[in-house]
Amino acid sequence: MTKTLDPTQNNADFLHFFQQYATECLLNQDHEVSEALRRRQITHNTFRRLEETYKISFKLDSSLSLKSIKKQVIKQIEAAAYFIRDFQISILGQHTSIFHLYEIEIQIAHNLRYAFKFDSGKLFIQLPYWQVSFLDCHISYQQMKNRWNRGEHLQQTSPVREVWWLFNPIGEFRSNLRTTLLLAVQKQILGIDNLFVNFGLAQASNNSNLPSKDEPKETQSFKDKVIAFLSASVNEEKLGISLEMALKNQDEKSLVQLLGLFKKNLADPGQIEELIDTGVFSLQEIIHEEQSQVDIKMFGFVNVGNYHRIDVALNLSSGYLKKYVEFVPRKAKMKAIQVGFVNVYTIDDITVKPNFHGAMKLNFEAAALERSLRELQLVK
Repeated sequence: MTKTLDPTQNNADFLHFFQQYATECLLNQDHEVSEALRRRQITHNTFRRLEETYKISFKLDSSLSLKSIKKQVIKQIEAAAYFIRDFQISILGQHTSIFHLYEIEIQIAHNLRYAFKFDSGKLFIQLPYWQVSFLDCHISYQQMKNRWNRGEHLQQTSPVREVWWLFNPIGEFRSNLRTTLLLAVQKQILGIDNLFVNFGLAQASNNSNLPSKDEPKETQSFKDKVIAFLSASVNEEKLGISLEMALKNQDEKSLVQLLGLFKKNLADPGQIEELIDTGVFSLQEIIHEEQSQVDIKMFGFVNVGNYHRIDVALNLSSGYLKKYVEFVPRKAKMKAIQVGFVNVYTIDDITVKPNFHGAMKLNFEAAALERSLRELQLVK
């Protein structure tokens, strides 16, 4: 990256240069964020610019010679900017309920210990001056990602650390959920577009979307087609209403408005993130409520037992979207019988494991349609 500023020998000027350079880095990364989100069908007006959302700040000991560590600080600024770029892309440019990142603070001092920690939306990179100066020490972009994904920024005593795979906003679990939802959303949007094209309510951007000349013309009315399409797209049981009953008296204009609003709400990344949060919190509740039975019987002169049960209790409200999250909970039963002079058993019952990908279903289409129906006051 081109460094456009020429710092002077004064520490205050160096600090000003670092702050300006940090802003410049975020500005340069913003284009990549916009392009990456555009490829994911996320429109630009649904997320804020990188430099408006995040900050890279500094806490540098005033007694230090900043000139001697200029190159190392620049490397750390660039690594932080790359991390923020990937963080913003991973969360689709949206705010997350917990562990949302607002700021990265780079701290360098004589009496600091090498540390990487997170508190109240701020990620702290703490570097001892002697390591920066003599060992060219900094936390690289890849190291930041790896340490974040391993939960090393959390306190050792934090109960969330054991289940970081579940709460990590940029981790594999939540990333897989986002990918699944985005694919489903794109499928539904294509279906709405084709429906508009087939009834002459919109022009096709691709000739492949047009019905061929050999295909029979539509025999169903537009209303019948809309009701059939929506009924096939959403879980009416979860929605709690009969679409046929709710829409049978609506005219074509109202149905076009409904489809347009449904399409808009499907593509709303904010609601996607909200539903993922709801799914995560609901899954945590399922895990907490899971009944595990442990039955240990040992006979002998020496009996050693070691049973670990790890539960995480975070009481967070999931809101109305909770009904659109479905699970197939597991039940764990453990039974051990040992006979002998020396009996040793070890059982680790960690009730949270990253094997719930196939056991969670998010009815996002139904949630988006309910929101659309309510906005048009078609349901109470």
